[in-house]
Amino acid sequence: MAGYCTECGRQLDDGAAFCKHCGAAQKDSAGYSVQAPRGAAAYKGPVYAGDGAVRQGIPAPGFSDRASHPEILAAVKKNRKAAGIFALFLAPLPVIGFIIYGIASDRMELGKAAAIGGAVSAVMLLFALIGLIKGRAGNTYEAAVTDKKTRRVYRDRGSGGNGGYTEYVIEAKTVDGGKKRIVEREGSQIIAWNYLQVGDRFRYHPQFNFPYELYDKSKAPYIACVSCLAHNPVEADRCKKCGLPLLK
Repeated sequence: MAGYCTECGRQLDDGAAFCKHCGAAQKDSAGYSVQAPRGAAAYKGPVYAGDGAVRQGIPAPGFSDRASHPEILAAVKKNRKAAGIFALFLAPLPVIGFIIYGIASDRMELGKAAAIGGAVSAVMLLFALIGLIKGRAGNTYEAAVTDKKTRRVYRDRGSGGNGGYTEYVIEAKTVDGGKKRIVEREGSQIIAWNYLQVGDRFRYHPQFNFPYELYDKSKAPYIACVSCLAHNPVEADRCKKCGLPLLK
């Protein structure tokens, strides 16, 4: 059932994060206060789409205070647990496969096959652990994009151009004057390159699957869910796929 705005008293749409009449922040169904971003006033006027239609729910410039929302923190914990279980499930597969190969084939002794499989499994487990530790230990930072460029990388310089791949590089300057380089590789998931543009101010959240949050979301092509990575309209308050609150 729709409630009423705590500021102007007018009726709200179901699930509205902001009053469409005065722009005041409301509370979600869990009672979590949907505040305007720190250091920014709440949305007070209409934002128009290209066809002249008014777009409701556009946040004012600023970073969200929802990074510590209980629902988001619970999703981060669940994702980490699932990643750990998946890594533990995959790690034994190489050693099992090599042992089976050693038993079924006369091309490799069983002991050697087990040793090779064990080494591969250990490397896979090590990389999985490094990924989990890196996700926990990374620091949040704020920066602005200063440059974007691509470069072609070749595995073998004598290959005549074969076997290469493209790197997508974003250079940014942090608020304390430091420098950051975000490097994404062709064939892997390209997130930052497609989302961040030169001049964009953003915050990096290492604990999230989608770690980039724009300061001015009114210019964003979409707001991605920090957990499932679904692309949501800028006007949305919660993810259309998994229902988590969005960083706005």
